[in-house]
Amino acid sequence: MRACGVCGRMRPATMAPMERIVDKAIVLVCCLACFAVLPWEVVLLLALLAAVAASALGEALPERFAFLPAFVYALAAFAWPSFAAFLALAVYDLARDDHLAIRWCWLLPALSAFVRLEAALALLMALACAMALLLSYRTRRFQTELAAYRRLRDDVQETSLALEEKNRGLRDRQDLEVRLATLAERGRIAREIHDNVGHLLTRSIMQVEALQVVHRDDERVRSELAQVGATLHEAMSTVRASVHDLHDDAFDLETQLREAAEAFTTLAVDIDYRASDVPSDVGYGFIAIVREALSNASKHSDASRVSVSVAAYPAFYRLAVHDNGSVPPPASVLDRQGADSAPASGAARGIGLATMSDRARALGGMLRVDYDQGFKVFVTVPKEDIP
Repeated sequence: MRACGVCGRMRPATMAPMERIVDKAIVLVCCLACFAVLPWEVVLLLALLAAVAASALGEALPERFAFLPAFVYALAAFAWPSFAAFLALAVYDLARDDHLAIRWCWLLPALSAFVRLEAALALLMALACAMALLLSYRTRRFQTELAAYRRLRDDVQETSLALEEKNRGLRDRQDLEVRLATLAERGRIAREIHDNVGHLLTRSIMQVEALQVVHRDDERVRSELAQVGATLHEAMSTVRASVHDLHDDAFDLETQLREAAEAFTTLAVDIDYRASDVPSDVGYGFIAIVREALSNASKHSDASRVSVSVAAYPAFYRLAVHDNGSVPPPASVLDRQGADSAPASGAARGIGLATMSDRARALGGMLRVDYDQGFKVFVTVPKEDIP
């Protein structure tokens, strides 16, 4: 008898055999009452042993063959009336079969024995058979309801898991939208400062410098204008630094990758992001390469799924884009790494690879393409060579 490793409760798969064994023990006790009305005989002992063996064998055999030992015992009871004293054990196994003919085949041996046996023994046999029928029906009904309950429980759990997964997706989508909105607002503030405050400060600096030229003969005025100019230059430097900080904060590579992936509705894109503090120059380059790679996978291959992986190592940043396309590109495209001299059949992909290779070289890195159960773009950018 096994128990569940999580909660310690008995598993339903082992509860059914145990209940049948308990039921059969009750039926056997009822059958043993025949020794009170019959003298002890070897045939009766053989009948008891045969009935117990047939009942045990019925539990050991597969479900579709479980009726066979009980059926054989019923035939023996038809031939030897003494075997009918323990027919109830066979009745229990026969009554739980799905076929109607097998379920009631014990009636003929029971009627034959009822006529040939003594009245007291026939009455005990009838009571034992009735008890076996009731117990078998009760256990069979319990097993059916238990199976229905387990199916219902599994359906409820599957529905709950599906709803939980859907809610998780909605939460992730909401977080992504909030993140995109935050980044967009930071970008807007940076543009506003650059276009308005920056231009006003630039104009003020030019005006002060013009006044310095006009009053170059007045040392006192020129000195005061120089102080004002120095203050304006300092303010311009502060504004410029703030704009750059906002602009850098407004760029998040992981968010931009997920936003770029959502634009390609025909592809299922998996993002594996394991990097932090990626410089904006590298980030913009990676975004452009990923968009070009996804465009190539969408237009020039039969790929349905693409994996995008970004990782940061101590010495370099790594980008890998791998689709599951089944049609390899022309060999010259792989050999030339996207050079402009690619053949006509791979011209579109070749130009795209050349563009991606240029972007990688602009960052001081290198691009490598390969075909391994799908088209793969591999980019590495050393950290010490970042512009």
